Amino acid sequence: MPVADEVILCRFIRPHRDHWSVRDQRLKPGAFKDSRGDLSVWDVGRLEQHSVPVADLLIDALTGCGQAQHTARDYREFAAEAAAEVNYPLQVAVERRTGDEFVAEPWRRWSYAHIQVETAAGGNAARERDVLAEFRRLLALNARLIVPPDLGN
Repeated sequence: MPVADEVILCRFIRPHRDHWSVRDQRLKPGAFKDSRGDLSVWDVGRLEQHSVPVADLLIDALTGCGQAQHTARDYREFAAEAAAEVNYPLQVAVERRTGDEFVAEPWRRWSYAHIQVETAAGGNAARERDVLAEFRRLLALNARLIVPPDLGN
């Protein structure tokens, strides 16, 4: 099920150098890269409707993570901007994905708020890398809210 444009989505920022620049104190594009391809994000409003602070999800592998928040519209618009900049197609679907194949334990109790950002580009691997890199760069530069990760200082 597609997500409405105004829905605020939270992507967790892991406390390591691929996600956060300690020197520059800024979000890095790597925070929006996932080894599985698609991004797992959370619907902030839906969590709030259930009186669940986003910080409650910072358990297990997400302990110490920060946050980057965008709207669903941001993801779609930045994909279009990246495609125009690189001159290569990039489609983004922002969809509710609540099944066990998308939400791992111990986060399943919050699966009602899980969103998957799914990307699809042409078929040229080098061009696809370029357009996805630009998409991630735009997300990192234009987050609506950034909460730095806990770096254990």
